Amino acid sequence: YDVNSFAVTAALAALEDQVYIDEYVSEILKSRAWIKTKLVEHEIRHHIDGGNYFLIWPKRDSKDIEQCLRNEGILVRNMSGKSLIDRSLRVSIGTKSQMKQFWGAFSKYEGTTR
Repeated sequence: YDVNSFAVTAALAALEDQVYIDEYVSEILKSRAWIKTKLVEHEIRHHIDGGNYFLIWPKRDSKDIEQCLRNEGILVRNMSGKSLIDRSLRVSIGTKSQMKQFWGAFSKYEGTTR
C-alpha cells in the first residue's frame, strides 16, 4: 500500500533512534512467535520465517476472508493467482495487540475459535 509523506518522515526519524528500533524488533519477534503458535495450534497452513510477514492458506476462499478482514479494518494481501502461493494471504506482522486483533477477526471468519 502507498505511504504518505508523513509516514516517510516518521520512518526516517525512527531510523535515527536505535533504542526504538531495537525495542520494535524485539516486539515483532515476540509477536511472530505468538501468531506462529496460534497457527500451529489451529492447524492453519502457513509459512512464517525470518521476515516481517507470513503467509496463510485459509480453509475458506481467500478472497472471502480478505474481504471479511477488510470490513474489520485489517488489510492483508491476497496472493491468489501467484505461482506456489496461490490462494494464500500475506499478513504483515505487527505488535502483539495488532496480531491479537488480526487473530480474533481471522479465527471468527475461518471458524477456528476454541
